[in-house]
Amino acid sequence: MSSTYLSFADMNMIERLLAEVREPGSIHDVARENAAVHFLTREVEQSQAAEEDLRPKLAAHLDEWETTGAAIVRWDDEGRARGVSLRAEAQRRSDNDTDGTRRRMTETKDRNQLI
Repeated sequence: MSSTYLSFADMNMIERLLAEVREPGSIHDVARENAAVHFLTREVEQSQAAEEDLRPKLAAHLDEWETTGAAIVRWDDEGRARGVSLRAEAQRRSDNDTDGTRRRMTETKDRNQLI
């Protein structure tokens, strides 16, 4: 029976590869590291590739990931450039007060101001 779990040696290999691509300094790009971990885990589980084979694959994957991430950020910035907030399109205010919530809230506020 084959196991789908990573061995101790596989985990050590993944940690070594992550240490090689980890950005220096105290602040790490968590999203980039997560992308690297997911890629390495999937590659080791599926292909049992050697460490030497995974280095160039990981570098290519991270380059592609960073390029895609930069494009998404640029696209978001262009969307905000027209003056619309990111959540403005998702917000919807209904003018219909059929259950009377807004009316009761206004009446309570007016009543409390009189006191």
